[in-house]
Amino acid sequence: MATNKKKRKTNKGNVALIVTCSILAIILIIVLCMYLLVKSYIGKINKVDRDDWNNITSSAGEIQTGEDGNIISETTMPDEINSSGAENFGDGEGEERDYVKNIVLIGVDNRHFENVLYNPGNSDAIILVSFNSKTKKVYLTSIMRDTAAYIQYPESMKAKNSSLKDGYDKINRANAVGGPEFLLDIIEGNFKIKVDDYILVDFYSLIDIIDILGGIPMTLTDAEAEAANNYIRDMDFDRGITDWETANVLSGGGSLILNGVQAVGYSRERQTTGSDFNRTSRQRAVIEQIIIKAKKMSVTQLNDLANAILPKVYTNMSESEILGMVADAVTYLGYDLEQYRVPFDNMYESVNGNLLPDYEATNEKLQDIIFATE
Repeated sequence: MATNKKKRKTNKGNVALIVTCSILAIILIIVLCMYLLVKSYIGKINKVDRDDWNNITSSAGEIQTGEDGNIISETTMPDEINSSGAENFGDGEGEERDYVKNIVLIGVDNRHFENVLYNPGNSDAIILVSFNSKTKKVYLTSIMRDTAAYIQYPESMKAKNSSLKDGYDKINRANAVGGPEFLLDIIEGNFKIKVDDYILVDFYSLIDIIDILGGIPMTLTDAEAEAANNYIRDMDFDRGITDWETANVLSGGGSLILNGVQAVGYSRERQTTGSDFNRTSRQRAVIEQIIIKAKKMSVTQLNDLANAILPKVYTNMSESEILGMVADAVTYLGYDLEQYRVPFDNMYESVNGNLLPDYEATNEKLQDIIFATE
């Protein structure tokens, strides 16, 4: 009898082991399927090496060229200011902390986006996105397109275009001349913030994102609506909308639900009061609403969004880095959002149409914000 009891206990133990293994196998299969699904989405993203941007044509973006085809580079600052910029430009790596992840979001107005490696365009939206795990906050810092940044061209670029001259210029020009990797070098050299990663999208991609989300809520003045309509008509014409003059035109301001082209038109306009200062604020407001909507996306919406947008996204992040960001996404979505704009108020001067920051004060304040510990 004792032998039979022992046999029954063994059988029960075997059953428990089999059930446990089966559960673990099911969990493993689910995790594997999720991993493969996420990996298949990531495979749609254009992952670009630094050397791939060497094919940029001399006529990229809105850059003027001479009769020889070389880029015309005329610094807009006096020699003494350019000299001080050369002294302050950081040759080493910028500041970094292990609890902060910095990514630059670059928005370009490129109407032939399939040729982005040859014509990346001016970066009309430059937003430093900083994820701080100590403060549990995401900091969005817009760098205005008219910010005067000291641009130091490497010898390899000067060899291709003899007209390139080191000196202050609008920061949005760096992307058109040398691509996003070069823009990161200029951001790091001027603002002394370590940033290795970028995500580049075209404004037309934002149209698709917002439409898939079902539009975003935004409050506009009548003047903003009228100014946005100029961009809306222009983008609809470029997209081949037959009734482009009226299709998505706003009838006036108010609390509205903006579709993709309307929201992008609103974020791009700078004809109303505040010019580019308020435009950067509108860009951050649109991004904030996209994040709010993204938190509530259905599986179907996520799938549609991934398939429509990811092939139009360019980044230098590796597959493993992107997977890491995906894994952290749930955590990041729970962070509070804070918005800033550079140049900071009372920390810049206007010189020949450029906004020249007091870089020493600016960099100190910027680092205090994104590297905060509480």
